[in-house]
Amino acid sequence: MFTREIADRLFKAALIADSHALGLHWIYDTDLLDREPLDLNRLHAPMSHWHGIRQAGEQTHYGDQLVHLVEYCRQHPRIEQEHYQRAWASFMQHYTGYQDKATVTTLERLEHGRAPAASSSTELSAVIRMIAPLTLAKDRDDYLDQVTAAVSATHDSELTIQTAHYFARVLIDVLSGRDLIRSLERHLDQLPPELQTLATEGLASAGEDTRHTLRRFGIACDTRHGLPGILHLVARFTSLEPLMKENVLAGGDSSARGMVAAVLLTAADPDQPERLPAHLLPCILVSKTP
Repeated sequence: MFTREIADRLFKAALIADSHALGLHWIYDTDLLDREPLDLNRLHAPMSHWHGIRQAGEQTHYGDQLVHLVEYCRQHPRIEQEHYQRAWASFMQHYTGYQDKATVTTLERLEHGRAPAASSSTELSAVIRMIAPLTLAKDRDDYLDQVTAAVSATHDSELTIQTAHYFARVLIDVLSGRDLIRSLERHLDQLPPELQTLATEGLASAGEDTRHTLRRFGIACDTRHGLPGILHLVARFTSLEPLMKENVLAGGDSSARGMVAAVLLTAADPDQPERLPAHLLPCILVSKTP
């Protein structure tokens, strides 16, 4: 559907946002965050213990799994859920980074032959996988089918899949030249009522303080927290660097929020990642082309 060049820019934006979030990812102490304990004009090793020995410029487990999926897509003609799931499981069995609950649950269910093998997690993190099949899909329906396959490999929940479909539809619109905010509004009816309400609140909050607003919506990993936060970010900011900084300082699962928001902003303005200073590029982008 779309060129490798466009897909690579979105991939780059997602990795930049993920690496930028690493230093304060999963920090929930808002008093600490409001003292701005890290200089977010550069990249940092994680303050929390969850990411172990990760170093500044590396990715969280979200970024690492996205890299694996994109590489998978470059080697296969499409994403078939069971085939990708097996490839993902092989990768994760040797992975030295953090393994979240969705990962552990899915690996255990695969090992014991349970069906469905995927967890029922409603976390937001799998939504970013929507960018991977952009170059593989023949049309919109095929693209949405492959988004479902990628997300449901580990997060077999309607909330996460519906949210991924919502952003995937928006992504197609914006990459086809439509306005980002109008596209976000246009596809609200694709969400179930609970998520429609949250998304509408997110879009309406553009004039509000970001840290306060994201914390009000909720900064944990659940899709119901992250969805309105993403919409606030893209409605409020037109530049990637301040968006990433304020997102990270709000706390919690800043990586999942930031990756999707960065991709949407870059879809609307593909030069966004190129305008960032070189010292904000993660190691993987310095060492090789994504």
